[in-house]
Amino acid sequence: MRFQNAGAILHGVVIWLQVRDANKQITHLSSVFSNILMERGLLESKLFPVNAYICVAFYQTYACLYDVMKQVWQKISAEELAKRSKTLLSEVQALSITYLWLYYSLARMGVVFNKCEGDASKEPKEKREQWLFMLDNWYRLATNYFNTGKPTVSASGGVNLAFDRKTVGWLLDRMQPVNEVQVSKARRAVGSVDLYAFMDECEARAKITDHGPYPLDKGEVLVVSEYTNLHDGKGELWMPWSNTEAKLPSSTLGIGMVLKGATAKFNDVGTMTIEPTEYAGLVTKMMAYAKRGAKIVPLGLDELSAYGEAADKAQAELYMKFAGWDRKQLLTAGAIAYWRGFARYTNQVGITQKIDWGLSPKVLDEYLPIFMEVDADPAFFRMFREQEEQDKDPTLYLLPE
Repeated sequence: MRFQNAGAILHGVVIWLQVRDANKQITHLSSVFSNILMERGLLESKLFPVNAYICVAFYQTYACLYDVMKQVWQKISAEELAKRSKTLLSEVQALSITYLWLYYSLARMGVVFNKCEGDASKEPKEKREQWLFMLDNWYRLATNYFNTGKPTVSASGGVNLAFDRKTVGWLLDRMQPVNEVQVSKARRAVGSVDLYAFMDECEARAKITDHGPYPLDKGEVLVVSEYTNLHDGKGELWMPWSNTEAKLPSSTLGIGMVLKGATAKFNDVGTMTIEPTEYAGLVTKMMAYAKRGAKIVPLGLDELSAYGEAADKAQAELYMKFAGWDRKQLLTAGAIAYWRGFARYTNQVGITQKIDWGLSPKVLDEYLPIFMEVDADPAFFRMFREQEEQDKDPTLYLLPE
């Protein structure tokens, strides 16, 4: 498959990313994925068959994501969506941008490894063209979203920066000085929200993302943690199981912190690492905020306790619900949670209700039975090869030129 001239056409859509350039990005993304894997390892849980449901979910994206995202990109350009998303409490951010390449490319790895004898040229031409389309739009979205102009947090040097000066100024203007006791109390409440948000996504971080570090004067930095799609009892349920009796005060929450004498590093799955790890005494200011209708409004730090209490109760309800499910129910729920994550995109163009967020019959028939029995795809072998071999043959198969 060769696209020698800029502006190749796929199903009436112009694709500007050339195969050679796409392969440079696939090589880069293979490295990003390897770094994430080294940092986190394969995911384990005593409740959910996490690795198994991830495998089912990524085959679901391979089967269906192109059709969904084609509808999105027909209604809004990647550049416009990036511009619109450089805001507080946006559903489209570093983590959801990572979703666009991660799940599909893992599924493609599985298909080429298991069905094409490891030969990417044997992958159906239409699927290769669809992947180029997906990469093209991901790349344009990402490079316009991040302030660095790079396509990933990794390529940006471990910083996740998208807010403009006005947004940073809005946060700083509403900061209040805090002592270590206040910081610890706020962090406990936010930690409860973390656990609840994690549980509602079947033990995944999809509702949570961190931003920063934004350098300030006097050696200080600003970091921000945001939560979206929390259950507040209003609007549509995010997941079929999200309807708990406990309801959070709002469906969104943001926490801004100014630190002095600490460093913060970020990765492409929206996670922040602060050094030193015990940093409560290094936080000089904090603030909280939420979305009310179309407006972002500041919250008092004393309001965070209500979020923590509701989150504790909701998390306990969800745990008891999931604990009564068998492997098939848990596996299916986890795969649906990952698949429905792309509603963050369809929400931007008003087509979420038109999409089937259940697993496709093909995936249910072909892949669900496999992962009822095993926890990892055989293609995962590619992730653990020697570095020299990965350099020659990137984990996420290159497109044939």
